[in-house]
Order: sequence, then C-alpha cells, then structure tokens
Amino acid sequence: MSELLLIFLAAGLANNVVVDYLLGVSPLMAAAEKIEIAIDMALAVTYVLTVVAFITCLLDLLIISTFQLEAYRLVILVMTVTGTCLLSKKTLSHISPGLSDRTGRFYPLFMLNCTLLGVTLINVQQENGLFGSIFFGLGAGAGFALILLGFTTINARLSGSDLPASFKGLSIQMITLGIISMAFSGFPGL
Repeated sequence: MSELLLIFLAAGLANNVVVDYLLGVSPLMAAAEKIEIAIDMALAVTYVLTVVAFITCLLDLLIISTFQLEAYRLVILVMTVTGTCLLSKKTLSHISPGLSDRTGRFYPLFMLNCTLLGVTLINVQQENGLFGSIFFGLGAGAGFALILLGFTTINARLSGSDLPASFKGLSIQMITLGIISMAFSGFPGL
C-alpha cells in the first residue's frame, strides 16, 4: 500500500506532468480564465487520466506484451486513448448528467491532448502494474488539478493588478508558470 501512495505522490508532486514533462500546458492556459472552469477541467482531467491509465495498462499487459506488438504500441495506445475519451464521456453522461454537461466541452480537447498519451507512455515505461497505473493516473490528474487551480487563482489575482503593458497577458502567465515549475522542482528531493 505504501508503494501505491508513493506512486501517487510522485506522479502528483515530484514528477508532475505539467512542470516536469511539460504536458498539458495548452489546456492549462485555456482553462486559466475562471475558477469554475478550472475546477470543472480539473475534475474531468483527473477522471479521464485515471480511466485512460487503467485501460491502457490493461491493454498493454494483456494484448501488446502478450502478442509482442511493441512496434505498434504507439498506434494502439493513441487509438485507445481516443476511444477511452469517447467512452468515458458517454459513461459520465449516464452516471452524472450534470457533471457531464459541465465537463463535456473539454472532451474534444482531451482527445487531442498530449497529456493523456504522455501519461500513458510514461506509465508503460515505468511498468507500474495494474494498481500502480491507476494510482499513477490518479496522481497525475491530481497534480494537474493542483497546478491548474493554483495557476488560475494566481492568474485571477494578477489580472486585477497594475502591471506594466509588456507583462500583461501571456508573458506574465509564462513567468508565473516558470515560478510554479521552480517551486515544484524541490519535490523530488523529498
């Protein structure tokens, strides 16, 4: 159990997909307008990353490794990530229609998002196992949510402040993301 907790913490803090691998920066910038949008996206990303990590690990263990299809791994995983996004959207709409209505606008962005495929490939490379991959996906989603919510609140605070014209907009967002990245660089030492 402690190994699963370490996988979760490492994926969320020490090896955060946004600041360590630079995956998912574009959705981070897109959702950094309002806190309500950021919360919805954080929930959706955490849910989808956990489901994708589980299904792709299962697929890798049962089909790709068994039938020695390593040469086709990337193609199989891309198709699986896309199909899993569509399937998880349909499943969420049956389980919780209200949450599905709020988060449904993000699913086209997820299918083209490098975060899902990146987490899948990192998970396969690390060989976490089935339960480890679930915790890795959950931790990666929680880490993305932590960065997204923190970045959104900082961005909201900076939008109301008096900044020089050269720092407004994307430039202050990139500086902020760099500072957040430096703050997260201290976690691997733990």
